[in-house]
Amino acid sequence: MRHTRRAIHAALTTTRALAAAACGLVELLRYASETGRTVLIGYVKDDGTASVRPIAPEKVWRSKAGHWCLRAACLLRGEHRTFRIGRITALETA
Repeated sequence: MRHTRRAIHAALTTTRALAAAACGLVELLRYASETGRTVLIGYVKDDGTASVRPIAPEKVWRSKAGHWCLRAACLLRGEHRTFRIGRITALETA
């Protein structure tokens, strides 16, 4: 029983930390979209492929499934793309 409580507590602590980090990322991306700044992101696609992309954020929202999403102009591909914020691994402002 004691181990179960510790595991639950550890999972909740981790979840809260990840949620706080995601909220900070959401706010940074919202600020970048409002001020017209470009950012460099590390991103991992659904298949596990990692890339570094310069983007111009346009809109941040929460999907019906509860995922934070970002609509941005991907300067690497030259197209507008939708990114899941939970898959962004790094962020650097340009």
